[in-house]
Amino acid sequence: MKKNLSFSLSFKFVIIISIVIIFTSIVLTWFFINGQTLLLRGFVENRAIILAHTLANSSEYGVTTVSKEFLSHLTKNTIKEEDVLYSIIYDKNGIALSESSISDPLITQYITSTPIEPSSISALEKTRLQKGVSVISGIGEVIEIIVPIISYDYLNSANSMAYPNSFSAPDTGVIIGVVRVGLTLERINYQIDKMSKSIVFLTLIVVLAGIIIAIFLIKILVKPIQELIIGTKKIAMGNLGYRVPLNSRDEFRDLAISFNSMATEMEVHIRELNKEKKELLNLKIAFEQRSQELEETLDKVQSIQQDLIKSEKFATIGRLASSVAHELRNPLAGIKNIAYFLSKMGAFSDDKSKQMINMLSSEVLRANKIITDLLDYSKTKKLNKLEIQIDSFIEKALLAVTLPEQVNILKDFESFSAVIDPDKITQVIINLVSNARDAMPPEGGTITIITKKEYKSFLLIIEDNACGMDEETQSHLFEPLFTTKLKGIGLGLPIVKEIIEAHLGKITVKSKKNVGTTFTIELPLA
Repeated sequence: MKKNLSFSLSFKFVIIISIVIIFTSIVLTWFFINGQTLLLRGFVENRAIILAHTLANSSEYGVTTVSKEFLSHLTKNTIKEEDVLYSIIYDKNGIALSESSISDPLITQYITSTPIEPSSISALEKTRLQKGVSVISGIGEVIEIIVPIISYDYLNSANSMAYPNSFSAPDTGVIIGVVRVGLTLERINYQIDKMSKSIVFLTLIVVLAGIIIAIFLIKILVKPIQELIIGTKKIAMGNLGYRVPLNSRDEFRDLAISFNSMATEMEVHIRELNKEKKELLNLKIAFEQRSQELEETLDKVQSIQQDLIKSEKFATIGRLASSVAHELRNPLAGIKNIAYFLSKMGAFSDDKSKQMINMLSSEVLRANKIITDLLDYSKTKKLNKLEIQIDSFIEKALLAVTLPEQVNILKDFESFSAVIDPDKITQVIINLVSNARDAMPPEGGTITIITKKEYKSFLLIIEDNACGMDEETQSHLFEPLFTTKLKGIGLGLPIVKEIIEAHLGKITVKSKKNVGTTFTIELPLA
């Protein structure tokens, strides 16, 4: 993704002012150098014209008398002037009467290669001046001035006869010859170049000084803005006590005062908002605490209500169990004795009769167990604790459980002692192992019993690979009178739970349908 470049205000100001200063300096320098160049070259040009006219005015007599010695004297004096390269006097036909130049073959070659034509002399009738700049190889630029030599004594008949073909006009005189003067521009060009370099150097100094001054001034101007930016960032980060320093005495000071005033008002408003927020938070916390207390109270009320219902239910069961036990135990004892008597008499010798008598005895025992469970559940669990060696104790308790051949017992016992009620824990083991046995499929399975010693407690784990239970069944497993068996009244596991809780322990169950069930009992060692 393309990143957008950003530049500071100081940078933008410096760039803009630098561009303005550089552009202005370049323009002014160009105008100044160009003006000085034109001025100096114009000065040389004017000087050349003056020298040419002076020589022309002085040469009238010499040309008229054809005095070459006089004319030579004039031309030699002319080239003595500064920057003069050559000075030549021609007659009206373009024939050189006197020629003087500096001793340089390049100048001589140039003069020879550029003669004065009569047509050029005729053109001087109107212009009276010819000027131009030539470049001589090895010499440089040369400004050349050609002016006519005019004689105003054209009415003189002698002169007219002497010069029958002279160019004349009644009011402008007669051109009797021309003067050709050449001045070098190299000294002027050198001065112009030297001046240009000096001006450029001074311009660079001025530009640099201007940029430095601009940077200094911009820093002075931008510093208050930077202070405001720092202030906004500080306040945005939560430092509401920060204030912009009042260093300047101009409009920025007024802006800083306004900013500080705004920050103060903002701090006051935020403090008020924080105070209200804190009060709302305290109200929220108090409300949540009150709601939690109400929920806890409601839970306690519901728990007490359930306990009361259970207590009433258990009291009813206890009263019913007591009355039923007393009413049924004597008839059951009589039925048991009759069955025993009939089996000993031998009156029923056929197998079916014997089977019926044995079934009668078995059902009497089952009914008696139901009565015993009812009485046990209704009674308060009073423990008679003894210090017992757990591994040998469990081995002995398992002898009271009848297991079919297809059901195996796997034992993983640690040897340690614990203080428990052996009769009650034996009842727990018998109940859980019997339930595991009854849950086995016809092909049988395995019951695993594990004991583990921990820091202040020990674990008794009884697991099987029988049919298992669903979650709904597990949720009601320890409720009285809940059972999934065809025979039984659902008091076995509630009695187990009461025995474990009487020992200050806890029992948990994990089961998965068609996989198996695991009961984990945690009991204190002492």
